[in-house]
Amino acid sequence: MNFNSKPILFLMLSVFFFNLTGCHFFESNQVSNSEITAASSWSKKDQYPRFSSCEGLEPEEERNCFESVISSTIYDYIADQGWVASQNIDAEVVLNLVVDQEGFVSMKSLDASENVLGTIPNLETTLHEAVSMIPQAQAGVKTNVGILVATSFTLPLRIFAQEEN
Repeated sequence: MNFNSKPILFLMLSVFFFNLTGCHFFESNQVSNSEITAASSWSKKDQYPRFSSCEGLEPEEERNCFESVISSTIYDYIADQGWVASQNIDAEVVLNLVVDQEGFVSMKSLDASENVLGTIPNLETTLHEAVSMIPQAQAGVKTNVGILVATSFTLPLRIFAQEEN
């Protein structure tokens, strides 16, 4: 039996050479938590969520437009509800909202005193319904990595009601 040793020798040398030069493919780079935090922090270059009706504006105007659409949608919904308070109230509540990676807005939580919740019994349910009426937005973009991101923000609401006589 006559074996041609040149192809086998070439194959063995190729594998050996690849192993010597390919080791860097298996190295891992350690990234510190502070570097990760710095890279994922919101910057002025990142793009806030926006509605198509607000496109083409300057970044600050686009953000104001976004906030205005959310505020007016919630206000209009609440105005149609005809709330009746059991006592006079002048208080602030805070809606904690999230715009997910698909652009859907949801209410994460409501910060309100027990007095406010007791005075307006359907407050939390109504605010959930109001938030569900907000149109779908375009998600925020973390521009340094080019991915859509969920964005959290707060919306303070001033509630002023007088007891019906």
